[in-house]
Amino acid sequence: MRGIGGGTLPARQRGAALLALLALVGVAVIFAYVTGLNRSAADMARARAQRTSIALAQAKEALIAYAVTYADDPTRSVNLVPGFLPCPEMVATSNNEGVAASSCGSGASAFVSQLGRLPWRTLGLGPLTDGSGECLWYAVSGTYKSSNTKVITTNLTTSKMMNWDTSGQFAVMAADGVTYLAGPAPDNLAVAVIFAPGAPVSGQNRAPDANARLCPGNYTAANYLETAATVNNSAISATSNAIAGSSSDTFNDQLIYITRADIWKAVKKRSDFQNNLRALTRRASECIAMYGTQNQTLTDKRLPWASNVPLTSNNYVVNSQYRDAAGNLSGRLPDLVSISDSATSNSITSPYYLFAPWPAYCAYTQGEQDWYDHWKDHLFYAIANSYSPNPANQSTACGTCLTINSSGIYAAVVIFAGENLSGLSRTTADKSDVTKYLEGRNASNTGGSGDYQAEASSSTFNDIVYAIGSNLAVSPVP
Repeated sequence: MRGIGGGTLPARQRGAALLALLALVGVAVIFAYVTGLNRSAADMARARAQRTSIALAQAKEALIAYAVTYADDPTRSVNLVPGFLPCPEMVATSNNEGVAASSCGSGASAFVSQLGRLPWRTLGLGPLTDGSGECLWYAVSGTYKSSNTKVITTNLTTSKMMNWDTSGQFAVMAADGVTYLAGPAPDNLAVAVIFAPGAPVSGQNRAPDANARLCPGNYTAANYLETAATVNNSAISATSNAIAGSSSDTFNDQLIYITRADIWKAVKKRSDFQNNLRALTRRASECIAMYGTQNQTLTDKRLPWASNVPLTSNNYVVNSQYRDAAGNLSGRLPDLVSISDSATSNSITSPYYLFAPWPAYCAYTQGEQDWYDHWKDHLFYAIANSYSPNPANQSTACGTCLTINSSGIYAAVVIFAGENLSGLSRTTADKSDVTKYLEGRNASNTGGSGDYQAEASSSTFNDIVYAIGSNLAVSPVP
């Protein structure tokens, strides 16, 4: 090596220069290595986050599809209506890992929510895992769970209706523990919450259950889900609160939730859904009309009194609450018609139910009865003076009848109330108010000789109207 003046540097100086050069190269290599590690760690974190997001989205999509197609399962014999969600997987046996429990929630109440593992096999999926390789967890509202759902006639706590007014039970909080992502109003509470538990944090024991093979680990929620801002995700089925907290050394849950609107927006896209609602209204109209053909004399075409709009104790679930009330020319569609029968001596026999739970009078199929059971609070009815059960109305003459859109001569109308046009469900406080259900003249009419309204569905009117003519023939209007 030469010096500045062209001479050769001494050996000691040449060695020092070489060491300096090697040091610079080493620093550059280390810098590149560390930069690469940092970039790799960031890439890995993004990949884990993406995997988690995809798994949560797939689970949500599959659960909504389950609700939409619930009634299509040929193995079901009751509750043949859409909307229900599966129970979680509660514990694995040797051959049912990933299968929803057949029933879930403690006690007799149909409204107890439940937390467990996502029932991936029941949903037609493989085991969905988050970015840490952990299988997903899932909580379902008692109002939407598919166990204990049969509507009966005497017990409110074990009966429920599944329709687009059915609200969820979970409030979902943002990381601050104050802001709501879902809730607190009934209309936007979550019906289900899906959790990605992340890697274990201090104190969690995920020792494997002997029968959990594809999703290793156990079924103790506290070993997977954590607490933030005093909200404990592992206790969601008891508290009805979940939190999407900030990631820390003690919390790493991620979640996605399903609302009532998510479920019913998808259900309404079914090509047969609107037809089912029309079929429900038509069959109810035919059953009411049939009553007028089964009185003591052939010329007696009297029809049943209507039920009250507000039902006893705000009980809109139990069928026997829909009972005729003497003098009611309009109200909800009656199921129990013992008062009308005492006036008309109809062929109906004790216990005097038109639709359910003894459907023989109107020969409902199981599917027809299920639609009635779950949607009966949407059915309204008005009768003309001349066809009421009053003893004087035993002729074929239509002295005082109903009209629709200022024309026609009708013995009665049966109306199905579409969704609340405000986009809200009808809570218990709303159910006694007919204006929360019917539109236009239908909301203010009191039967007898009223003029009812029927028109194409729009942003201001969505009642489905069926008319019962003076000859008891049933027809849709328009």
